[in-house]
Amino acid sequence: MTARRGHLSEMAGNLHTPEIEQLFSEGRQRVFEAGQHLMTEGERCTHIYDILDGTVALARNGRDGRRQILAFMSARQFIGASSTERYPNLVTALTPVTAMCYPRSSLENALATTPAFASEFRRVLTRILESAHDHVFTIGQRSAIERIASFLLYLRANQARFSPGGPREKSCHINLPMTRLDIADFLGLTIETVSRAFSSLKKAEIISFTDSHSCEILHLDKIRDLGGRDDFTEFRGN
Repeated sequence: MTARRGHLSEMAGNLHTPEIEQLFSEGRQRVFEAGQHLMTEGERCTHIYDILDGTVALARNGRDGRRQILAFMSARQFIGASSTERYPNLVTALTPVTAMCYPRSSLENALATTPAFASEFRRVLTRILESAHDHVFTIGQRSAIERIASFLLYLRANQARFSPGGPREKSCHINLPMTRLDIADFLGLTIETVSRAFSSLKKAEIISFTDSHSCEILHLDKIRDLGGRDDFTEFRGN
């Protein structure tokens, strides 16, 4: 029986059809350095990647060179699903990344022949859509500080939902593997505005910084008030 790793194996569960086994037998582990592209915009969509460790940014570049980061994704998430023959986004490793690489054709064959696997895959795609809606909420009609507060709630939910060892309780310790420029390009702000917003939250003693790549939410209710919501999809409460 083929050894399985990653989020796709969670979706497949105890299914062992020939098509499922073929999919996992063709999986190959790949390692990417920080700054390396896993896929580029317009490249032929031949493989998907199931992230085992590390963080990537999905982005799209305008004709004027400006970048919009669409999502930050990490362990137990997959990238590369496309409705066309080419990848619509640029995907860049923000940290060292380890991922399983699977042929798109094998995935599509497994989905077409295994209804239970296809159903779970659709559920995960719906969650990705919900995350995109969360992003629109985060950047829509909100001040810079409110966007940062909502962003911290977004990270808090995601790091609990997609922790490498599986879903866990949410924590007020927030990992920030991305740069301030990455955050600015995600929230539609300038890097200076992002820095000022973080400084304001720190000065108000709503957050504190452990180091340059993590912070602690000291007053969760105040972050929720600024963010305009309690939490993000599926993870409610404390």
